[in-house]
Amino acid sequence: MSDLKTFLDWQSRRTELSAEVMAGLQAARPIRLDTEGLGAEGWGSDIPSGWAVVPGEPLRMGGYDEDRGIYDSDVFAGDGGERRTVHLGIDIFAPAASAVFAPVHGRVHSFQNNDNLKDYGPTIILEHAPEPEVIFWTLYGHLSRDSLDDLYIGKEFAQGDRLAALGEADVNGGWSPHLHFQLILDIGDKVGDFPGVFKRSERERWKTICPDPRPFLGMA
Repeated sequence: MSDLKTFLDWQSRRTELSAEVMAGLQAARPIRLDTEGLGAEGWGSDIPSGWAVVPGEPLRMGGYDEDRGIYDSDVFAGDGGERRTVHLGIDIFAPAASAVFAPVHGRVHSFQNNDNLKDYGPTIILEHAPEPEVIFWTLYGHLSRDSLDDLYIGKEFAQGDRLAALGEADVNGGWSPHLHFQLILDIGDKVGDFPGVFKRSERERWKTICPDPRPFLGMA
């Protein structure tokens, strides 16, 4: 694993940009999924059932470090009565079956179908070790079931290789089709899953473990 300073130092030295994790990402329209952002879209307290980006529309990108009220299933219930609401990845909304690509070289750390309401659904975690002292992980959630076919621990993907595809709502936890993408600097003993939403009271600590992925993806 890497601490935040080691990772950020490596990121600042990089000379090769990450491949687009989804085609069209650089032109994606930002969308906020906190209370204010949902209101700006003319939505209520959640993403409307059945809403999806259709082919030909720009991708939509939900933000990092957003405090969201949409996490209302038991998956997000926290101990001590405090729910997990702060989102520490990015969401890339695109049509179901859209391809997902490895942004940098990596190998499969783990994968599984997290089959609960508003959970990730099919999920892949890659491990990356670009330098001896730099080890981190990337998580890809809300995939199609067949994205897990033919995977095995240690399978390698080169930068830009097709990794997976987005799942429909009936397989991805009930969400509008999108990719949840997250950086992880300390995965601990997690296998095939890692929280993407954290308690407000623990926000700053978890931001050092799951830093903003946008600079890593070449986005301001």
